[in-house]
Amino acid sequence: MDKLDCINTFISVVETGNFSHASRKLGVTRDQVSKRIFYLESLFSTSLFTRNTRKMDLTRSGEKFYQRCKVIVKELDLAANDFIYDQKYPEGILKISAPHAFVQTCFSDIISNFLNQYPNIEIDLLFSENSTNINEHKFDIILKIEEEIKEQDIFLLDTYKRNFYATTTFLNKYGRPKSIEELRKYNISLYSRSDLKNNFIDSIPQLICNNIEILLDFCQKSQSILFVPDFLAKKYEDAGIIINCSKDIFSSPVYFYATTPYGSKIPKKVQLFLDSLKQHFQPLTDRSII
Repeated sequence: MDKLDCINTFISVVETGNFSHASRKLGVTRDQVSKRIFYLESLFSTSLFTRNTRKMDLTRSGEKFYQRCKVIVKELDLAANDFIYDQKYPEGILKISAPHAFVQTCFSDIISNFLNQYPNIEIDLLFSENSTNINEHKFDIILKIEEEIKEQDIFLLDTYKRNFYATTTFLNKYGRPKSIEELRKYNISLYSRSDLKNNFIDSIPQLICNNIEILLDFCQKSQSILFVPDFLAKKYEDAGIIINCSKDIFSSPVYFYATTPYGSKIPKKVQLFLDSLKQHFQPLTDRSII
């Protein structure tokens, strides 16, 4: 039997004076009222009422229990009101872990727009190099860029491709590669050490650096070919600084997605930020959740 129903019934009996009035107030039968009171008395092995033909008086234990129950119900109402308020006017700290690569992208715009819309939310943002080292229970949202999606119930935001990029000067000097085998003959620079796991890169890279500006400077000096995700290269490719030199022979996909530790019970402020991410990265509505 539900204890909260029994407590509410007990309070109604005390405040209305008898079982019949309480049953009408609660919209249940008199027998249900009686059973709930009997359950509480059995649970605590004590009588809550002194019964006679005229009225029902509280016992000393019943009076103490009544005062405690009033506090319990009031606190529950306050908690419910707080929850409703938080759902309507979200506030508090939102802890987010994001890949370090997004330091150099539009992520600051996403954060700024979100905080302008929800000024009572405070964002605690950590850019991490390796998502496998993240304690996921310390974060409300964990953003990842991975070759494989291993988690359940993820929010897929976008799919990127990693390509090889080089300057025109480099390609004029060394020639444009026509196969994976030819790519392996060139000096290669990597954005992430994890790219060494790819079996198509079997040469030792000249440079590994998680800063695209440094990699580009190195590349512009015609020292090597870059292997980086297309979202990092796009601005420089559009400006003609670098050229995708593996578009016709090779492309390696990576997935950008979000996870939360909440399962299906996602707090309002977390859901709002996920919605902001999806609005920014998608019209991919048909693949938002796997």
